[in-house]
Amino acid sequence: MAIPHVVQKQLIKKRLRGKAGKARLLEIDAIIQELPGYNTGPYGELKKWLQEEKRKTKTKSKILHQDWFGVKKEGHKQFVLVGCPNIGKSSLISRMSGLQTKVAGYEFTTLKPIPGIVNINGADFQIVDLPGLVEGASDDAGEGKRFLGIVRTSDGIILMHDLTKPVSDAEKMARELEKAEIQKPIIVVGSKLDLARKNLQGLQEHFPDKSVIGISNETGEGHEQLKQAVWKTSNLIRVFPKDEQKPVILEKGSVVKDFVKAIHTKLVERFKQARVTGPSAKFPNQQVGLKHELEDNDRIELVLRK
Repeated sequence: MAIPHVVQKQLIKKRLRGKAGKARLLEIDAIIQELPGYNTGPYGELKKWLQEEKRKTKTKSKILHQDWFGVKKEGHKQFVLVGCPNIGKSSLISRMSGLQTKVAGYEFTTLKPIPGIVNINGADFQIVDLPGLVEGASDDAGEGKRFLGIVRTSDGIILMHDLTKPVSDAEKMARELEKAEIQKPIIVVGSKLDLARKNLQGLQEHFPDKSVIGISNETGEGHEQLKQAVWKTSNLIRVFPKDEQKPVILEKGSVVKDFVKAIHTKLVERFKQARVTGPSAKFPNQQVGLKHELEDNDRIELVLRK
């Protein structure tokens, strides 16, 4: 029994959700091939709608290619600071990274993306201070498409809000990200905690499914909590070589083979076994092979063939 075209369209929208560029075009082509061969009636209209979606996707991809200017990724992960103008983004990145940025009490102090490196638990995170976004950024207000292009390729978003301002400002920024179909992990930060501590609860209530952290750039309160939230969101783990204090940074779910390759790819050929102590081990110095999955704070000793 054929699926009603109204239901079919809902299912198609679900399949296309979160897809952009070439991936979206390929999915649309696959869907068109799957549809009944009618070119008139409801299914004809459905095909016309899909062809229009193809046209919009191609146009959007072309605009993004022309307007996008990026920040070369450095470090293990890249997070982008997003928010309205003049809410303390430059002050935050300055305090967290030691980067000297222009800070002033008026809007649009930052006119171009400024990256800084913040070390968290032995991993280097590139935090990019974006110029303040304005309502309508997804439609290119305030050159929003250029800046959203950087957000699109990042590993995560720090959505920053001035707690002395209406919470609707933060909602507008979240809405622009949604309109631009950007789906990245989001940490919500309320700045100026020293001036409006009572408003933090309201921000938490508006983003119940997000990690919401209050900070003060004046006192430094909340900065360490923010760093640990970035670490948790990054899905990275630390694995320590035996008798060393500097960890090897790996993606969560990595195995011993990934650890060996991170040290030197040729060591895999000489690998005999590993001894692991830590959360992934059943007991200290457990002997494991290349497929053993590692966890954060494991310590490992490699035994190599001569």
